[in-house]
Amino acid sequence: MARLRLDFEVRDRVMKHSYGTLSLCYQCGVCTASCLISPGISVRRIIREAQIGVVTREDSWKCLTCRYCETTCPRGVRIADVILGGRIVLYERKVAPDKLVDTLWRAYETGNPLGSPRRERGVWARGLSVESGGDILLYTCCMNAYDRRLQKVTRSLVEVLARAGVRVTYAWDGEGCCGDIVYSVGEEYFLEELAQGNVEVMERFKPTLIVVTSPHAYNMLVNVYPRYKAKPPAPVVHYTQLLAELITSGRLKPGRLDAKVTYHDPCYLGRWNNVYEEPRTILQHVEGLKLVEMEHNRSNSLCCGGGGGAFWSENIEARSVTRRRLREATATESQVMVTACPYCIRMFEDELKISKYPLVVSDVVEVLASTLR
Repeated sequence: MARLRLDFEVRDRVMKHSYGTLSLCYQCGVCTASCLISPGISVRRIIREAQIGVVTREDSWKCLTCRYCETTCPRGVRIADVILGGRIVLYERKVAPDKLVDTLWRAYETGNPLGSPRRERGVWARGLSVESGGDILLYTCCMNAYDRRLQKVTRSLVEVLARAGVRVTYAWDGEGCCGDIVYSVGEEYFLEELAQGNVEVMERFKPTLIVVTSPHAYNMLVNVYPRYKAKPPAPVVHYTQLLAELITSGRLKPGRLDAKVTYHDPCYLGRWNNVYEEPRTILQHVEGLKLVEMEHNRSNSLCCGGGGGAFWSENIEARSVTRRRLREATATESQVMVTACPYCIRMFEDELKISKYPLVVSDVVEVLASTLR
């Protein structure tokens, strides 16, 4: 029988990363029972071992960090933070999946996890007025900047904001990866470098507001960057928050769209940052649009299967989560499944190529933009 080496220094590090909640766990096992990819991962055992400073569970890399298990935890343990804290230790010990390590190298060498050329980061903005004149800084996710499908979302956002008289500026030559994947893998030194570099670029523009296109980027700028001495120079909002405010204040009036739609709550927008109503506010103001909720919604929403690095590691077990969510969306008899996260769009659209559910996946701002043309 293998011996376990207790390491209280490791325990204290993970404890700090979980904001002290690691000690609250009394091993009821509800987290494992509710985990969306259980039995592929033993959450209960990961937590118990972390409590005594043992971080050896390689199955922790399967975690989607969706926080679904936290909705059922009776003690309020920040389980995803415990796992992310453990990954820092594992990465230091050079225990990380090869695909995630390769992704980090792409981010290091090219400034984005896709490995696309740095000079092409602003290609999406060609023909749009985003060079000067605005005190609102747009910060794009790498996916929204490079992925051709998701570039359409970013362009739609700029066009919709222009209709409301809102001009944005963009850091053509300085914006880099937000570091979400770096954070998910646990490479703290590289993350600190990225965070401080991005904030330095933002400071040059002296923005009054920073608008982000991805819930993951939003979480990084608002919740993670300050831990690494990199506080953004202005308030940060997800684009759905800004659009909802523009609509309710009367500065932007949606048009009409006769369609039945259902909305998927991205984990990092919802459970991580408590943004549930703003995307729905946008959709509910579209005349003719009928919004139907899925069985699991808001804080109880299922995951798309792409978080926690799963999108980059090609986590096979996560695909079952993707399919389950698509089945729920199909059950509403909606024509369109709407969301507000680049990872969610890609996860769902990629799965639809195989599963052939009768659905179209769209971003909230794409739906809004289609009513204004």
